[in-house]
Amino acid sequence: MRREEIIRNHEQAVLNTASGLFGLRKDDLRAFASYEGCANLVYGYEHDGQSRILRISYRPDRTAEQIQAELHFLNYLAENGVRVSTPVPSQNGELLETIWVGGIPLHVVSFVKGRGKRVPDNGYRYREDAPIEEYFFNWGRVLGQMHALTKAYLPLSDQVKRPNWFKIHSSSLAIETRVPDQLPVVRDRIRSLLAEIQALPRDRDSYGLINGDFNDGNFTVDYTNGVITVFDFDDCCFFWFVYELSAACEGGIGRVMFRGLEERKAFMDHYMEQVMEGYSRENELPPEWWMARLPLFVKLIQVEEFLYFVQYIENADEEIQSQLTYRVKCIEDDLPYMGFFDSIYSPERPFSL
Repeated sequence: MRREEIIRNHEQAVLNTASGLFGLRKDDLRAFASYEGCANLVYGYEHDGQSRILRISYRPDRTAEQIQAELHFLNYLAENGVRVSTPVPSQNGELLETIWVGGIPLHVVSFVKGRGKRVPDNGYRYREDAPIEEYFFNWGRVLGQMHALTKAYLPLSDQVKRPNWFKIHSSSLAIETRVPDQLPVVRDRIRSLLAEIQALPRDRDSYGLINGDFNDGNFTVDYTNGVITVFDFDDCCFFWFVYELSAACEGGIGRVMFRGLEERKAFMDHYMEQVMEGYSRENELPPEWWMARLPLFVKLIQVEEFLYFVQYIENADEEIQSQLTYRVKCIEDDLPYMGFFDSIYSPERPFSL
């Protein structure tokens, strides 16, 4: 069942049931603005003066067992000092409730909302009484906390366990069907990249259960003290830690993408120094892992973005085609860092040709 169909035909009935399960009224719920590709229905509400989130999952690849494993990992992190958006029980004392609609299970979970706001919601402005370096440092530090803790984490069982990254992204990685025949070089490059990554060693110090979608859209910042609260573990999976450092690297690009080459280089060096200083405060990652392999995983993020954009290859929109052409060229020419430090990149038209 598609998102639009659920909203059009079943939303009110689902909300009536879901709100009752968590001791509130349907009218207490306010929908969060969705975005393209959003995998859940998400609502906010207040309970005893506390801001909370109600999440309804409808995708068939997010089973009850997977969500139970997600909640188990969340509670493990919280119990060991990481600020995360923790799940709260229903009126039945359950962290996960399931509603059936047209023979389809919809999984309902409620979370405590993190204090503060997301930095993107504040126009990317950080708190006025602190340097932006504090934000970069804290970003790395909370990543280091989670990676250090995952080394000792034990899933509930073999059945209630999160998948690895390749499994959770299997549909989007269906290269033969997603990459058009007119892009054979891109297809070969992606195959080679995935094979190279899959062949990497999976030791306890470099590989474990990660958030899987760690970016500044998925954590709040308490603007009184800079403390970060992480949410949205819907994509948590087993993968290499350096993937999330690569995502952090990409997270800095937007702050300097309209500047000249030398300024871009200087900023990104400084930015990643701050991220890694915070990260190293909590976790040790051998230098060869993040220094040598960071570009490899940035390429993977670049491929993920391409595989999203390629669905629009027949779209006549000039800007979409320009962005898609740019991504194709970066992959075909094997350009690191999405061409950000290459002559292909234009500050006047970022990531477009």
